[in-house]
Amino acid sequence: MLTQNQTVSGPKNIEPELVRIPAGTVTMGVPAFPPDSKLPHRWREHAVHVPAFAIAKSAVTVGDYLAFGEQTGYAIAAELRSDRRFEDPRAPAAYVSWIDAVRYTQWLARETAKSYRLVRDAEYEWAARGGLEGKLFPWGDESPEGHCDWNNAEGSPLPVASFPPNGYGVHDTAGSIWSWCEECYEQVAPDESKMCYEDTQIRDPRLNPVCRGGSYKSADSTVLRCAYRHEDPVDGRFDCIGFRLALTL
Repeated sequence: MLTQNQTVSGPKNIEPELVRIPAGTVTMGVPAFPPDSKLPHRWREHAVHVPAFAIAKSAVTVGDYLAFGEQTGYAIAAELRSDRRFEDPRAPAAYVSWIDAVRYTQWLARETAKSYRLVRDAEYEWAARGGLEGKLFPWGDESPEGHCDWNNAEGSPLPVASFPPNGYGVHDTAGSIWSWCEECYEQVAPDESKMCYEDTQIRDPRLNPVCRGGSYKSADSTVLRCAYRHEDPVDGRFDCIGFRLALTL
């Protein structure tokens, strides 16, 4: 069994290194939404109990995702193969829709007989905070400079884990690549109190899934905050959205 900050590599080199995140109550949405921000996705403070779970230390990489395509014959977006910004196999995978990400988790769950899935919204914020309470970012309140891969709209993403992990041992929960979450935005905002873990899969394709974490292209540091969430269409493939795996314990 995984203990907190303990990692493990799975069989066949297809499983990620995982970190066990303890159960606890996360106070989401702190600090408060900055009053001068023009961003459309506001948040509010509220508490959510998060059961223990495991999360991948890093996002799924280009190498991981292309290997999945080769093994299964799944249709990988042509842009991922042709975009020179993603030539490094250790770069975070992009041009991955929410549908693509779910297919990957379903494949991994079948191959390993384990409960792999996407990270849930409250889980992401709980893991991103790394044991720090009420801070802006996973590392604290300091500026993102030198702490994550961001504000690089014309460049390439750095390889995953290019910066030190947070207090839970998880890398890149801010910057690097946006991460699809399991729920749709309407399930968790604005009335997050209705969120539950019994039925988090998106049932209506017209609804947009949550994205968390910001990316290497993010210029506004507000989106790197632990409290921030975004949304995009289930079938959207973008050069700044990838995904991270979670495991139900």
